[in-house]
Amino acid sequence: YRFVFDFPYFRFRANQNSKYFPRSPHNMSDTSDDDYSDDPLDADIHQSNSTNEEDEQQEGETFDTDLPTAHKYLGKLNTVSGYTIFDDGEVIELLAIHTKTLVFPGFTLPLVMNTQLEQSTMDSFLKKCNIFVLVCADEMGSRLYKYGVTMEVFESVSQNDTLYLKAKGRQRCKILPTKEIQHLGGRLQKVTVKILAEPAFTSPIACTQLLSLCSRRPHLFANYKDLLRSYKYRRYHLAQFPCASWVYDRNEVSFYVEHMLKQLVRFYLKENIPLDPVTLSYWFIQNFQLCHEERLHLMKLDSALERLKVELRLLERERLLCCILCKTEITRQSQVFAMSKDGVQSNYCNPGGHVYETVTVVKAKNFNLVGNPSKEFSWFPGYWWTIMQCRLCQGHIGWRFSSNHLQPRTFYGLAKSGLEIRILAKNQSNELD
Repeated sequence: YRFVFDFPYFRFRANQNSKYFPRSPHNMSDTSDDDYSDDPLDADIHQSNSTNEEDEQQEGETFDTDLPTAHKYLGKLNTVSGYTIFDDGEVIELLAIHTKTLVFPGFTLPLVMNTQLEQSTMDSFLKKCNIFVLVCADEMGSRLYKYGVTMEVFESVSQNDTLYLKAKGRQRCKILPTKEIQHLGGRLQKVTVKILAEPAFTSPIACTQLLSLCSRRPHLFANYKDLLRSYKYRRYHLAQFPCASWVYDRNEVSFYVEHMLKQLVRFYLKENIPLDPVTLSYWFIQNFQLCHEERLHLMKLDSALERLKVELRLLERERLLCCILCKTEITRQSQVFAMSKDGVQSNYCNPGGHVYETVTVVKAKNFNLVGNPSKEFSWFPGYWWTIMQCRLCQGHIGWRFSSNHLQPRTFYGLAKSGLEIRILAKNQSNELD
């Protein structure tokens, strides 16, 4: 029978017994069902002596997490000047690109366009405006989702009939249903969008104090701990209102930022988590393992406070990352870690133009390694990549990255397109703990 594999380098179809699939032990690794695997690295890049490996582990150079965000595998790109922010509520006609991934304001999207139609169309639009809209499929996968994000190109180059570019998310927008969507071919459309506002957040008791007390007893705190320090006077002030004080506390943005941080430090380094409420609300969507429907729901919420309220509830249950075809468990939320300063989940592009939303994890199980390790077009400079496929159904689930001189020695980049998020019930989460 025949398999189709997705490489960061290319895609091809081959017979199982062909020269592309050597059966030697270091090329095909079978993992255990019971434990998460820390597979030995490939023989051609690792020493076999375990003592020497431990010594190297201590002496290895720590990987620079700034490198993945630079997307150096795209080559040398030319800087595009400008920083465009549209007015709230502005209606504008823009070029739209349809992908299988989501990018939120503040995060980067790499793109490769190697078809003549896409390249020429994109080039002509970029000469007029460096802004386009990133759109994706809706919950059913049958049509465009009505919300998107404006992206500004900040680096690009056209060479060898291929357009390489990097763009950064700027603002949320909504596709106007009354305007016709013009299909331009490939992944490109022309759409009319309305720029969505990011409302300023304030305290629910902001306008209830006497002006003379505002400077002495502030009501808006960026830090929830500062709010608690002045809680005595806050409680006196809230006594005049019908609801209990905790009701008003739960409408303070600082309350949700504080409780989000307490939960997120279980999975992420505290210094990597942003403290700004708006940035945190987008960072969570980009980095936490959410299913497509959850992410789409968060995208349409109007304010950071609304998003943080929902996100805090989403943090309560353990999540498993399973093969999208056979539902076999590959890893869990507790195994994720950051190999990029943007977080644990980033977008990367292969030469064929396919964008992969990739999550990096420490350990994984129920997979086979297929093919020889390669450094070509590696998303993590200094690491070799090897294809991972599900052990049960042979579906493509990502890549194992390995190095003999960098820390960590091994990690796994799982493709979200090959995974399904399974949310466990609370009693199941307790059993895992």
